[in-house]
Amino acid sequence: MKRRIAMATLALIPFTATNAFASNQEGIVTATSLNVRSGPSTYSSFLFSIKKNDKVTILKSENGWYKISTANGHEGWASSEYISTNISDTNQQSNKKVVNVDNLNMRNGASTSYRVIMKLNKGTVIEIISESNGWTKIKHDGRIGFVASKYLSPIENNNQPTKPEQQPNAPVQPQVSVGKTKVVVATSLNVRSGPSTGNSVIGSLKNNEKVEVISESNGWSKIKYNGKEGYVSSTYLKDVNEGGNSKPNETPKPNPNVETKTKVVAATSLNVRSGPSTSHGIIGSLKNNEKVEVISESNGWSKIKYNGKEGYVSSTYLKDSNEGGTSKPDEKPNVEIKIKVVTATSLNVRSGPSTGHGIIGSLKNNEKVEVISESNGWSKIKYNGKEGYVSSTYLKDSNEGGAVTPPEQTKTKVVTATSLNVRSGPSTGHGIIGSLKNNEKVEVISESNGWSKIKYNGKEGYVSSTYLSDYQGGGTNPGGGSGGSSSEVVDGAIVNYRNLNYSLQDHVNKQASKGNGNMISGRGFVQASRSDIEHYINPKNFTSSKSGMLQFLRLDSYKGGISASELNGYLNSLSPASSGTNVFYNQGQAFLDAARKYNIDVVYLVGHSMVETGYGKSTLAQGQILTSYKGSPLPKPVKVYNFFGIGAFDGTANLSGAEAAYKNGWTTVEKTIEGSAKWLSQNYIHNGGYDQNTLYKMRWSYEHLWHQYATDVNWANVISSVMSRLVGMYDTNSNLVYEVPVHR
Repeated sequence: MKRRIAMATLALIPFTATNAFASNQEGIVTATSLNVRSGPSTYSSFLFSIKKNDKVTILKSENGWYKISTANGHEGWASSEYISTNISDTNQQSNKKVVNVDNLNMRNGASTSYRVIMKLNKGTVIEIISESNGWTKIKHDGRIGFVASKYLSPIENNNQPTKPEQQPNAPVQPQVSVGKTKVVVATSLNVRSGPSTGNSVIGSLKNNEKVEVISESNGWSKIKYNGKEGYVSSTYLKDVNEGGNSKPNETPKPNPNVETKTKVVAATSLNVRSGPSTSHGIIGSLKNNEKVEVISESNGWSKIKYNGKEGYVSSTYLKDSNEGGTSKPDEKPNVEIKIKVVTATSLNVRSGPSTGHGIIGSLKNNEKVEVISESNGWSKIKYNGKEGYVSSTYLKDSNEGGAVTPPEQTKTKVVTATSLNVRSGPSTGHGIIGSLKNNEKVEVISESNGWSKIKYNGKEGYVSSTYLSDYQGGGTNPGGGSGGSSSEVVDGAIVNYRNLNYSLQDHVNKQASKGNGNMISGRGFVQASRSDIEHYINPKNFTSSKSGMLQFLRLDSYKGGISASELNGYLNSLSPASSGTNVFYNQGQAFLDAARKYNIDVVYLVGHSMVETGYGKSTLAQGQILTSYKGSPLPKPVKVYNFFGIGAFDGTANLSGAEAAYKNGWTTVEKTIEGSAKWLSQNYIHNGGYDQNTLYKMRWSYEHLWHQYATDVNWANVISSVMSRLVGMYDTNSNLVYEVPVHR
């Protein structure tokens, strides 16, 4: 298991047949942005990037990579998947066909047993790559997939899709026909590169602007835009009587703008947005008690008149107005204010009761606040003469007007766990403010419901009583992996320095003696030298960078503050594999659910999966079909996934990894994410027997050399570099706890 990672990671590098091409052939970039690297591998260093439609000269082809030269003479390697060598006349239609049925399944393999990756509408023009045994391999919207050949028709010479046969008196189909003109009803409508808000904005349309609709599916319309194709939300398009020839609506709908309702703003400041979600841009703001004309309301958002245009505000912060008179006074004018105190190192104050609202300030540890009300885990407070919201988790009652009564008596106990979290309150839902080591003594103030209130760094904290025992006195604990520790707060995060009872050279000797290290080079994975091991095992080489520090991040707690939409923004930007599939598309919620369920860090969980799967492109990530298990035939083929190389061994990584996935029931993307989080939690992160709750300790164990996750000496650092792209999504650093080892 331990030497598995080297070969499993090697398997991520695509090995495809070399395409025949003429020397110095011209190619054109098909991806929005394409990385150019120093060698033919994603492990090679990044040099620069090129944009869509950039022309390049192809110098060499190797294992799915092109060595290219740009117009300004720069050279490097780029994935051949995103460079087209067919730069013939774009009007040539010999390699294109049109879909002749509604909702045609596009799959990631040539049979109905493969997963559907998108649906194609009648009239959609697609690019043909190859055809075999009744299935056609196609390219559409930058994705590659397979469709049944019988549902494709040739395109006529006029470059328009062939019209379906007309039946006498055939009823009108609800599907939008090719070339139908519609008009924009929104003030401004984004045009995107694909049919979801996760795709990039390539332009915008104005109110009443006419557009030609090619097809419509799942609430998105494919349109012609500036000579190309784009996508807009169908919600904001309506039929237009083009030239007076279109059939008028039989029953005209009433104009929604005729009747408006006046409401008043109930928030201190309320953002006005260009569309009905927080993902739309802010176009202005409204003040408390300001009156607005509401045109319509849907799904928690109100469409309003704003500065002569239309905008959207959250309906939560609007209330009815007594038009023509003063607003009705609050039914409960005597609001009871309660004084509480901040328990976090730094606590964000927001404009509304969720992490989706903007930060308007912050409070320091032990700062007192006036709480107006509390609901759903959020406290409405007075802040700088206005109102704001903070998480109730990090507030506690304050003895206003008097000193805190000291504890009557404390009792000394000793920690029995390898590492014990200290929290701000008596439950795992409270934030981690530090940690205690095995055999460390603590002063217990009180105990209730399985939690002990203790003195910690001059303050109070809470630990699980399960991992404390009575202190017998006498000497210090002999042996053990660590001595004392110290802590500091850096940028709001807690950094614990753990003193080790062995030197750096002791650590290196132990790893080197077992041959416990390899690394990637131009020749693949090679045995790491002693100096290589010493470089990567020495924490001092990584603590000076934010990326390097993340290999010391404690992974044994779930931290809130990241939304599924934020994670999807990253996951959906991943380039698809050669099959045309991005297995992690819209899986942000699955990662959040799994991390929360097993109390592990979600940024780590995503980052680790990216490295193990080559960003979703490995064979195990794309899904492998098993027809037998351990040599015995299965009743029917089963497709399984493995995102962390669990159970994958050298020489048989794909087979052994697939069999491990089958054993665990990982037959869907969601099951695999959830099951992998469980496995990682039980075997490493929350396994008290091994003390491996950071990437560094998962890779460089001193006591348990056989229980290391990988042999690649750069493994922890590679994952932490991916995590550095995601950690900024966290709401605040106050929940982050680092544990940096200090060699003797």
